[in-house]
Amino acid sequence: MGRADERSERVTTYDHARTSSFLGPQEVLGGDGALKEAGPRFARLARGEVLLVTDEYLLQIGVAEQAIGSLEKSGLKVEIFGDVLGEPDLEMGERVAAVARSRTWAGVVGLGGGSSLDLAKIAAAAATNELAITDFVGVDRLARDPRPLLLIPTTAGTGSEATSIAMISVDGRKQIINDRRLVPRVAVLDATLTISLPPPITAATGLDALSHAAETFISTMANPLTEAMSCQAIQMLSTALRRAFHDGSDLEARRATLYAAHIAGRSLNASTILGHSIAYTIANRAHVAHGITCAMALPFCLAYSLPNGEASRRLSILAGEVADEDVRTGLDLLRWLEELKEELGVPDSLGSVGIEQDETLAMAQECVQLYPRPNNPVPLQLERLGELYADLWRGDVNGYVQHVLNDDRS
Repeated sequence: MGRADERSERVTTYDHARTSSFLGPQEVLGGDGALKEAGPRFARLARGEVLLVTDEYLLQIGVAEQAIGSLEKSGLKVEIFGDVLGEPDLEMGERVAAVARSRTWAGVVGLGGGSSLDLAKIAAAAATNELAITDFVGVDRLARDPRPLLLIPTTAGTGSEATSIAMISVDGRKQIINDRRLVPRVAVLDATLTISLPPPITAATGLDALSHAAETFISTMANPLTEAMSCQAIQMLSTALRRAFHDGSDLEARRATLYAAHIAGRSLNASTILGHSIAYTIANRAHVAHGITCAMALPFCLAYSLPNGEASRRLSILAGEVADEDVRTGLDLLRWLEELKEELGVPDSLGSVGIEQDETLAMAQECVQLYPRPNNPVPLQLERLGELYADLWRGDVNGYVQHVLNDDRS
């Protein structure tokens, strides 16, 4: 069967008795220079003063100034919160919430990477909800609608501009804020804003998007809409990510990675699976970028679900989307991911990022207890996860695959 035939066989099984929803921004502005149109579009939704959440770097290089100019030309007044630094923690969340509650804002604008976009969501929520930030954690916990959101990514990875999710660390542990009302009203995809990304950030963010696409495709919550997004994102990233990593000035590759990241963000309507849980347990112990922890976990996560026949079949379908004629099966896909990780400089093991071997059991326990994934094709079980973490500590993907395939447990 040829690869075109394999794509034509992309018929998967769904639980059509289960109601599913598919969320996305009300409007997406795309194209080189689309940032110029952000102000006029947002001014239709917000009149008065808006809060811009961004970081010092974007203020220094003039990107924030471009956004401010577009907003102000549309009659909006702009106040800046430019203190985003690293991934959001509770202290940072409380600081942006205090600003959000200091006056009545017409809307909130997020400009930057996933951290800035997530903090913009927290600000929009805090502006209308007096709850403690920790009370936002969970699903649909907001009592009131947040302020209208305009999100402008300057990296190609998290897909935050397409989702209802914001991440925050509380007491050193990753926590998820997920409220459908946090999907932005307007998102802007302007690839020219990503040209200055250095190779390590290009890799980390792109691998985050790749993980979204792969994990959601085999999620038991997948539906025809999320499946289409997953496959398209994999197809685009399989060629563009390498090009953007090696030549940041390749605007065509930058466009492809940015749109693929957004599309993969929409696939998150099916929710990620075990890989992101593993990634959180790594991040809770090592200072490693989120996309890198996702990439470290991804081959092991996918291998964990090989005993599930439908998941295994889906991985073969996904393999057919990779722009490499040698990638045809799920096992080929795992090998391809390992080669991509090596090329992009991803650490190959838990040991290589400074995690001690005796931590693996605690990580498996944390994975089950703090980050359960009922949508994972194979249920999360402590014994199985202990074996996964042991091989992940050594960086032995091939050994783990053989271990899974030879496992006779039901």
